Amino acid sequence: MTGQTDLSPTSDERMMAALAHFFGTLGALIVWLMQKDKSRFVRFQAVQALAFHFIVMVVMIVLFVCLFGVMFIGMFGTMFAAFNNSTSPENLSPLMMFPFMFPALIFTCIFPFSLALLITQIVAAVSVLSGNNFRYPFLGAQVEKFLAD
Repeated sequence: MTGQTDLSPTSDERMMAALAHFFGTLGALIVWLMQKDKSRFVRFQAVQALAFHFIVMVVMIVLFVCLFGVMFIGMFGTMFAAFNNSTSPENLSPLMMFPFMFPALIFTCIFPFSLALLITQIVAAVSVLSGNNFRYPFLGAQVEKFLAD
């Protein structure tokens, strides 16, 4: 952080910062509430983790809404095709399997994103546990500006 002294964070500060990064939005909020006035290092790391996890939460909500929207459109489209008199039963059987593919589709879309999130949390937690001033790309500068005001 700009203006931060050259003193390295204590082991307790490093542990609190690591907990903020690893335990998601609620963990970061609890760490920030407990440590905001005690340590600049922990305050910066907790606010940064809080912002990161909030952004991830919003992205996950948007992703789930989009995936479930596609799933329901597919299910209702299949039901509409089933009730349409112009579709013969022979042509309908592949369409009936379409909605059952959505759980696999959702898993395929969400799993890589969740894995990347877990890896990012582990890298951030290990980095601050080692005493480094971890910064998320793009987000770290924004959090620093926010805390400077």
